[in-house]
Amino acid sequence: MTKWSLVAELLSLVILTIIYSYYREKNAPRSHRRRIFDIAFWLSVSSIILNFACVYTISNYTSYPSWLNMSMNTAYFVTSVFMCNAVALYLFDLLLEYSYKKHCYKIAAAILFVMCTLFLAVAVSNPFTGALFSFSKSGEYIRGPLNRTGYMIMAAEIFMVILCYIKNRDVVSSKVKRVISTLPPISFILMLVQLAYPHLLLNGTIMTVSILIIYINFQNCQIEKDYLTQLGNRKSFYEAISLKLKSRQHFHIISVSLKEFYRINQKYGHQFGDNLLYMVGKWLDTLPNSQAYRFGNVSFAVMYQYRRAEDADAAFAEICSRFESPWLLQNTICKLSAACCDIIWNGQQIDSETVIEYIESMSSLSKSFHSDRMRFDDETAALIARSHYLEDLIRKALQEDLFTIDLQPVYSCREKAFCGGEALVRLKDADGAPVSPAEFIPIAEKTGLIDQISWVVLDKVCSFLSSHRDLPMRFISINLSMQQFLNPELLNRIYKNLDSFDIPSGKLKIEITERIISQDIAAVKDVMSALTEKGIGFYLDDFGTGYSNFSVVMRLPFECVKLDKSLLSKLLDIPGDCEIIRSMISMFQNSGFMVACEGIETKAQADMVSLLGADLIQGFYYAKPMPAEEFADFMRKNGTM
Repeated sequence: MTKWSLVAELLSLVILTIIYSYYREKNAPRSHRRRIFDIAFWLSVSSIILNFACVYTISNYTSYPSWLNMSMNTAYFVTSVFMCNAVALYLFDLLLEYSYKKHCYKIAAAILFVMCTLFLAVAVSNPFTGALFSFSKSGEYIRGPLNRTGYMIMAAEIFMVILCYIKNRDVVSSKVKRVISTLPPISFILMLVQLAYPHLLLNGTIMTVSILIIYINFQNCQIEKDYLTQLGNRKSFYEAISLKLKSRQHFHIISVSLKEFYRINQKYGHQFGDNLLYMVGKWLDTLPNSQAYRFGNVSFAVMYQYRRAEDADAAFAEICSRFESPWLLQNTICKLSAACCDIIWNGQQIDSETVIEYIESMSSLSKSFHSDRMRFDDETAALIARSHYLEDLIRKALQEDLFTIDLQPVYSCREKAFCGGEALVRLKDADGAPVSPAEFIPIAEKTGLIDQISWVVLDKVCSFLSSHRDLPMRFISINLSMQQFLNPELLNRIYKNLDSFDIPSGKLKIEITERIISQDIAAVKDVMSALTEKGIGFYLDDFGTGYSNFSVVMRLPFECVKLDKSLLSKLLDIPGDCEIIRSMISMFQNSGFMVACEGIETKAQADMVSLLGADLIQGFYYAKPMPAEEFADFMRKNGTM
């Protein structure tokens, strides 16, 4: 009786067990490809276990009925062939993922189905024909004339996979190329060894090698997956776009960028925030006929195959509407504000980098325009081109010192005169036309250039104060960005300017917004305390925009609180608001702060806020921002110390 070696099969079963111990921990959604992998995996395990059982029953033939031996060996043959077909189907799905020849997958699946069906017919009829195997009266295992049909099917599948790869190699991802360069050759070599040494059982080894290579490259490919959400990461998103473009497949991408997500982390903790990001990613990944990615910290994308405008509209509306509804996590209801943008590619002459650039630019523009939805069209393309132009203009202005400052006078209600001013940065385009700060400041913040601009403003204000010591005014205030205020070099830079320009104590004021405070109140307090010791006062800008509250403000050494114009714009229209503003002003003043009102544009508004007790007023009604020398002349005539 033939003696078979099961050492390789035992080792294969151990390897599959190890793979499963890691694989079962993954919480990725059940995609079509993952289901095929599951089928191939369990068929491999079943085949190896059946192989052990068959060897045992054949070796103890007299102890078991012949029908059991026949049934188990038939099941082993069928399971092995079906497993090979599942792996081949998985590879075809990978090879044709980005090919426009989608019918090729159906043809390949049909051929595999026919081969399986024919082999199943041979296996079912084997007890009567002995075509695959039979047993002698003494229990000896006898190979039939079609015993090696399974290997012929495997060889045919390897040939089909290689042929499919050759025809579609231009639109095959790097991972798939790596698999095709290893799996078929190794499987073919092991198959030849098995045929040369029939007593050395290697079928399970061939299957395990296939499962291992697929698992390493796809089911456990962490390098191309986001660690938190298990979605595709930026690298895989970029490659997917590149392959779609190369294969000329029309696609529709919807991006979702969460706004001010740091407030979720601050309120509920980072673990809660991570769980919420996972929930968002999981929901996006359940959308039908799509692939989801996390390509930024709080930015996601969903890619669809584009067929009709109606389908694209419906998909965009579905995602937008979801982010208009609250999310429930750990018995906590959260509202997530998101910028939803989309782009359709149906043949335009653009590359993958441009597609991602458009997506990210639209997200930035939607935040600048305070819009939750933006769709790519000619107008959007023009806005993006404008954004690129302004970025280049900002860089040039920084290199060639083209930024200037305007100064807007601040009126003292008690002294009935102007006591200081606020410095505002200004920029002109190549034609000499002014560019609105509302347009170039968001771009500077996005590109990280806002710090350099703020240093320029600081230098120019210090130079102005140094050269106009005789002006009848108490201060000039400058605005610091969030990045700049939390910059560890801030203190040294300001100290250096004060010493270099010999700025009189108290002349320089710094304005920061509530948003800066909300980032890290302890760090903000340390910086403010250090600078106030040098005589620099702080103004809280834009109070009332919703980032902080009275208790937070009271804990910090501000000289003045500037009420945002949004609080005052309808002051005359809603009488009840007057009492609210009066109470607010009174509370701040009782706590030792001055109160300034911004955005005052009419005499009625000026009279009202003065009556309500404001200390300072700033707005077009009194004076618009003006160039530095014009401001100096203005203050000589209207200023007060």
